[in-house]
Amino acid sequence: MQLNRSRGSGTIQSRLLIIALVPSVTIMIMGVGLSAFLAFQGLSTKSFADNVRAALDPSSRMIVAVQEERRLTTLLLTGTSTDTAALTGQRLETDAALKDLAATTERLAQDAPDELRTPLHALTVAANELPTKRGHIDHGMVDVQQAYDFYGELVEHVGAGVQGIARSATDAAVGFEQMISSELFRSVEAQARSHVLVELAMAKGIDQKNYHELAHQMGTYHELIETIVPRLTETERKQYTELKATPEWKALVAGDDAVMARGPGKHPVTFDVEAWEKANRSVSAGLIALYKSHSSYAADLGTERGGSMLATSLAAGLALLLVAVGAAVIALRLSRQLIRRLTRLRVETLDRAETKLPDVVARINRGEAVDVEAELPALDHGDDEIGQVARALDKAQHTAITATVREVETRQGIRTVFLNIAHRSQVMVRRQLQVLDKAERSEEDPDQLALLFELDHLATRSRRNAENLIILGGKKPGRQWRNPVPLGEIVRSAVAETKDYSRVNVGRLPDVALAGAAVADMIHLLAELVDNATTFAPPETQVELRGTVVGRGLVLEIEDQGSGIEEGKLAEINERLHNPPDFGVMALAGESRIGLFVVAQLANRHGVKVTLRESIYGGVQAIVMAPEGLLTRDSTVDTMGLPRITAHPAPMGNGRPPSLRKLIDQETTALPRREPRTPRAPYPAEDAPTTASQPERKHSMLTAFQQGTQRARAADPNTATDPQDR
Repeated sequence: MQLNRSRGSGTIQSRLLIIALVPSVTIMIMGVGLSAFLAFQGLSTKSFADNVRAALDPSSRMIVAVQEERRLTTLLLTGTSTDTAALTGQRLETDAALKDLAATTERLAQDAPDELRTPLHALTVAANELPTKRGHIDHGMVDVQQAYDFYGELVEHVGAGVQGIARSATDAAVGFEQMISSELFRSVEAQARSHVLVELAMAKGIDQKNYHELAHQMGTYHELIETIVPRLTETERKQYTELKATPEWKALVAGDDAVMARGPGKHPVTFDVEAWEKANRSVSAGLIALYKSHSSYAADLGTERGGSMLATSLAAGLALLLVAVGAAVIALRLSRQLIRRLTRLRVETLDRAETKLPDVVARINRGEAVDVEAELPALDHGDDEIGQVARALDKAQHTAITATVREVETRQGIRTVFLNIAHRSQVMVRRQLQVLDKAERSEEDPDQLALLFELDHLATRSRRNAENLIILGGKKPGRQWRNPVPLGEIVRSAVAETKDYSRVNVGRLPDVALAGAAVADMIHLLAELVDNATTFAPPETQVELRGTVVGRGLVLEIEDQGSGIEEGKLAEINERLHNPPDFGVMALAGESRIGLFVVAQLANRHGVKVTLRESIYGGVQAIVMAPEGLLTRDSTVDTMGLPRITAHPAPMGNGRPPSLRKLIDQETTALPRREPRTPRAPYPAEDAPTTASQPERKHSMLTAFQQGTQRARAADPNTATDPQDR
């Protein structure tokens, strides 16, 4: 089964950063979120505790005021007291306490949970009903029990609020302390209710129901206070102990016990009521003080825990932030270190691939002895995965070097065989030319001599093909000149080596000579270009060859009238002419234009620039730019053995004889006329004497051409008679 592997579109550095930063950012987000939550909780706890503390004094005053208003109302309803002024004053105090409490409970209820918001709402409703209930009391529409129950419910709403505060506390310790405050509140309320019930019993007697209620309330406040004392603060326990040791506490307990001991009904009072009332107020104030003290302690604890939670959350958030940032920094440093290693590996690998490896391959291709281990030492990048990649690259490079060495050895062997065959062919052609030269020297028959010249022409072209093979093999042909040679003779010799030399029209050429070292290659270069022009142009068209001297050297133009070359292909050919590739590369690419490769090699050897462009006739124009360093105007030049005949100059031709049949039949003494498809005379024509016979003239002209052909081959070391003449 083939797995689909997605190709990465990002860099390794970005991926490493993503791998490193995603957990860090996640931790950071979680830390910030958790810190924000804890901070919000801390702020909520602190704010809630502050609101509870703000409501503590108003609620305590309201409790005391409502309890006192309840006591005075029951006394008024039972007829025990007729002091309405005291009740009116107490009602004003109750209203003021409720007003102060309403402002704080409104703030407390804003962010309060349902278990606190519900009793606070009920307290507000009951407080709003208080004026109506008072009117009913004043008009006798409410009895003692109803008044007792109403005020009891009003105070119970406060107790429910205290219990709601304890339940809604976000901190367990704060909630626990608030529950203790709630129990203290119940004890205070139970003591206040028992006070009212005892007063009712002393005034009107007490029935069975209220007796049980009195027993319940007395038992509640004594039992609750004794139960929660161990959970109070040390200061509060001391306060309670001191409260129990006071005479007022003892007087209150004694009076309560006396009432409880007599049972239901109306009984005479056997204790000092005024002292009992005073003791009751003192104990009630003491219990209220304990309630306020512990409520304040719980509120302070809530504020402290809220601040502590806020500080802890901020510290935790900061710690998580620092951890995340630290992890990100470490990840960035590790990723950068890894990227630096990868970058160093890439730089070293590219340096090898672009500089060292091509240099080693080039030296191997040149046949030099190369110490691969010294030139390409092993890449040392550790033993981890990057080091393994480096070793894999080393192995791949050494495998490539080994393959290159084998390829070079194989190519060198093939090139050696290639050159051996080329040299053998060159030797055979050279011998063939020697035989033809010998035959031409001894032949007198013009027709046979023309045939020999045709064979000579074919042998000369075969020699050029053999030289092509030698050039492709990286060597130089054997033909060389020591002295400069006139440009005209170089052009005629080049044209003479082409197949369709008769179609070449040589125009005016400057009177310059080329350095001897470049003559053979220049002849070969021009012959290849002319041969290419005649091959790819229609057979009925002419190829123009002309030259001129410019500021930078010599320019030769070879222009055909063929169908031309596509613009893209023309640019590709020019690129290869200017930067000749290795012949092996051309062979692997299936390149068939060997002649152009030979031209590129020869031009590159002497700094000659060859450019092809579109001709105005639609064909191709080859421009050969020879540098000024190859030119000379020295009078001591090699004439290549062409006969110097003082005569009227004829148009310069292509180094081949005119039509032999025409020369034989010609009667005039003027220059030979060119038949169609027949080149001009290759050298200045001598004015033939009118008295000479036809055979003598024909023999003279063939002999002159023979001498020119012989001299054209004089560059061959095996045929040259005197090297000093070159």
